[in-house]
Amino acid sequence: MKIGVIGGGIAGLTTAALASRSGHDVIVFESSREWGGCAGKFDRGDYRFPAGATLGMGFERGGLHQRVLDYLDEAVAVEKLDEVMHVHMSDRTVVYYQARQAFLDELSAKFPELQSDIRSFFQEVWTDFDRIRPLFERLPALPLWTLDDALTAFRGFRPNQVAALVKLYRPLHETLRRHRLGGTPFEQFIDGILLDSLQTGAREASHLLATVALSIYHEGAFYVEGGLYTLAHALERSIRHSGGTTLLGRQIMKIERVADGWLLTDRRGRLEIVDVVVAAIPLEATHRLLSGADERRFAGQYRRQLKQSQWGTFSLYVTLPERVCLDRPLFQQVYTDDLPSGHAFISMSAEDDVLRTSLPERTVTVSTHIDLSEWDDWKDRATYEKLEAIWTERLISAVKRAFPDWTSESAVLLPGGPGAWVKYTRRPHGAVGGYAQTPRQALFHAASYRTTLPNFFVCGDTVFPGAGTIGAMTSGLHVGRALGAKL
Repeated sequence: MKIGVIGGGIAGLTTAALASRSGHDVIVFESSREWGGCAGKFDRGDYRFPAGATLGMGFERGGLHQRVLDYLDEAVAVEKLDEVMHVHMSDRTVVYYQARQAFLDELSAKFPELQSDIRSFFQEVWTDFDRIRPLFERLPALPLWTLDDALTAFRGFRPNQVAALVKLYRPLHETLRRHRLGGTPFEQFIDGILLDSLQTGAREASHLLATVALSIYHEGAFYVEGGLYTLAHALERSIRHSGGTTLLGRQIMKIERVADGWLLTDRRGRLEIVDVVVAAIPLEATHRLLSGADERRFAGQYRRQLKQSQWGTFSLYVTLPERVCLDRPLFQQVYTDDLPSGHAFISMSAEDDVLRTSLPERTVTVSTHIDLSEWDDWKDRATYEKLEAIWTERLISAVKRAFPDWTSESAVLLPGGPGAWVKYTRRPHGAVGGYAQTPRQALFHAASYRTTLPNFFVCGDTVFPGAGTIGAMTSGLHVGRALGAKL
């Protein structure tokens, strides 16, 4: 069976690697000149920058990324972190330790007036996570679509999970309120952690998904040598080793149903007929490639998702001299009222990471969520440049707080607004990260990887389970299983 995968991000490459290993004839089309999508990279002179953050999860023994890599006989160089990140709030800095007890002790020291409530809150959160862990180890696909989907979920079910599952529609804010933490500085701290993983803060985030987001760092957090793009390269390498075809610079412009399967047309008018289509791009982008009855059918299935708004991101890529980076953590989060989301995330290359630079400098990626409605007129060059300058100064201020000895000396200072994400990753409107994981939009209400079109699948961060490389790889794994993979 010939399978056409549209999109060379983590989701599409996962599907393609698993399908290739299962014996299918696979061809991957990636519109850009880099693998990895939002987890890709770019070079500027002597420097390499990951497009997004480089903090990795899922590389621990039994973690999703490691399970897939082991299955494919591939490897990625990672280093486990004892200190996940430093979180700079307005009046205190919290060290996010990987070990649960060390983390609780740190929170007790930094929020002494709330320590007993914080401990009871995490006791509930971590207990619920430990209860539902067997479900996540099975990686069931939601919403349940087939008997196989239901059986996969059932095999991970344990009677003690009922106590957690009854909270299916509870927002995390309700849990915080029950522990007398609502409206406190601690809730602000939690907001920043959840926004990066669930695309929303505690007030709207699903309690069940929040238990995962607030537990996953303690399973294992890693520095990925070079950046998360190396995971994409490992997946792409596996596809080729299994006989698949991977094509960069091939943007698919049209998907049409024909008697022999599906006809894919690229920007130059080149054609490819495949038996199965896997659209590993946002649902909105997939919708644009279809026409006629197929387009209406697709829009009908995903009408709720296609109406949902998404965050954008503004990034800043800078280099810092080695002297200002000494004794600074690799990952930092800076809280500031200057940013709509309330914080910026900063990831720095390790001292010995020659994949990023061999010079006595570090490459730094800074990113923050932005409201795309502010950038409605971004196609007007003057408006775009004005916004770009404003946001650049905001992120420079965040970098100065994270690196107090920095004097703005930088060989590279490159902003990346929503226009860059449109140009280089083809994200509609520059939206990234998928949808907010609220009780009414997540889990059983999320987008299924199975479509009502024959032999047509979707995956990526707009499909269950959502954002991040783990979410993207999980959705790709679900499609890979539907195509015969036994992982």
